[in-house]
Amino acid sequence: MYKRILVAVDDSTTSNAALNEAISLAKTMGAALRIVHVTDEVPIRNAIGLEALLDVAQVEDAMRQAGRALLDAAAKKAADAGVQAETDLLEAPSKLEASHKRVAEWIVEGADTWQADVIVAGTHGRRGFARLFVGNVAEDLVRLANTSLVLVRGR
Repeated sequence: MYKRILVAVDDSTTSNAALNEAISLAKTMGAALRIVHVTDEVPIRNAIGLEALLDVAQVEDAMRQAGRALLDAAAKKAADAGVQAETDLLEAPSKLEASHKRVAEWIVEGADTWQADVIVAGTHGRRGFARLFVGNVAEDLVRLANTSLVLVRGR
């Protein structure tokens, strides 16, 4: 039985499915629910010459604001279903640290710190070149997580 459920969300259909599953689990088990979102600023920080084209700090701030809005909407969805949820925006405290951590590492660290019993996340089911190019957070979670996982397949 799960007592502490952590769900990772982004702005995708599979993430929405994972959120629905986490809400259902939390409601059924009377578990605490924490909804997290990782602001992945690494591509922006590592883009050579990007500073000349745009204000990187402004873009990062916009990403944080979008992440908070996403978390607020997810928490409202949980509340509408009768589940109170905490939210947490996970982000790198420094440029140096951000360049060395993947999204899955931030999720696992957040789950460990909060002492989650299970991590719920969506999987996009990418294959071939798309998987190599974009990466796969769910696959990284399988390798890195110190707790149980519920992976919700995209439809």
